Amino acid sequence: MNQVGTFRHIAGVLRSTQRAAIELENAPEQRKRLRSFSAQEVAALLSVKQRDLRASGKAPIRLAFAEVQALREALQGKVEGIAPVPHRRPSEALATIVFTNFKGGSAKTTSSVHFAQYMALAGYRVLLLDLDSQGSTTAQFGLDPSAEVGRTNSFTAWTAARDTGSPIDAHALCQKTYWPAIDLVPAGAILSEAEESLSQRAASSGAEDTLYFEELRCFLGALGNRYDVAVVDTRPDVNMLMTAALHAATGIVVPTRATMTDLASTGEFFAHIASYVADFNAAFGKGLDFDFARILVTAFDPTDRSQEALVALMRERFGRSVLPGEFLHSRVMGTAGFGKETLYEYDPSTDRTAYNRVLASVNAVNRAIEREVLRAWGRLPAEAAA
Repeated sequence: MNQVGTFRHIAGVLRSTQRAAIELENAPEQRKRLRSFSAQEVAALLSVKQRDLRASGKAPIRLAFAEVQALREALQGKVEGIAPVPHRRPSEALATIVFTNFKGGSAKTTSSVHFAQYMALAGYRVLLLDLDSQGSTTAQFGLDPSAEVGRTNSFTAWTAARDTGSPIDAHALCQKTYWPAIDLVPAGAILSEAEESLSQRAASSGAEDTLYFEELRCFLGALGNRYDVAVVDTRPDVNMLMTAALHAATGIVVPTRATMTDLASTGEFFAHIASYVADFNAAFGKGLDFDFARILVTAFDPTDRSQEALVALMRERFGRSVLPGEFLHSRVMGTAGFGKETLYEYDPSTDRTAYNRVLASVNAVNRAIEREVLRAWGRLPAEAAA
């Protein structure tokens, strides 16, 4: 057996199949595009009644998301109760929310992408960073991680430039997407080079400004005031990019399913963080500067008594460490996912009741994370920790 030839053939077939699927699903432009929004959806997004839109002379039939953004700004001060443009203020730092856990299959990518899109719909300027070499988030946005992501347009470009002292424009790595309010730093297998760079940096005794754990923080700092929120999707294991993300985090969200296996893995994740913080504090005299760390229950089936019992136990033991509400499991997710759409992109033609139910659960979870961001900015009072 010619292993090299066989494995290359399999890789080539799978890559071409993925590319063909992306193009087929997004014909005729062969790129993902965002659906338009109904008058009812526009009114809900702007927190106004449809009659207020009609009275203002801005009554839509269906609007593209860019038009919804423009309408939000145009109606400020003209329609009572309209949701304000929520951009961060000069005194407020970029909110970096890291979705992370050890275990694959915890809906980490699904959770991070839905949160990024929720925040975009709420009016925030969002940067979505894919730091998982599998590139699932990147593929979700219609890019082929194997063919369209390389050394020059991923986070690897940043670490390579920092290694050589070459100038680099951080903004150039933030690609526009079909969501007007979301830019993406894509990922692919090339991130292994960034991992190697940070590993070598960790083993060296370089100057303070080249320490590996500061690299993502430095990258985000180089972007200035362009974004309100950065959402980071990490690889499900212990790795250098995940560690750098933790050091840049305003808060972390740890998705987990309500099973004993998943909870055990999540427990090991928090044990790792505790050990890391202790070692880091011993070496550098400081720890990780989170404003919050929350557990998110995903793929929850309220009809499963074992899941219900586990979630009740988690809430009893951990209190506010567990986000209120759960990301519900639903066959609607499978229907949307078949077309590589999120719930915010999916427009169901049937079974809207089931869709509305699961969407409400996702909105509730994302609203709770948004409130953590607002607390970090000082816009909401702090709540007692668990």
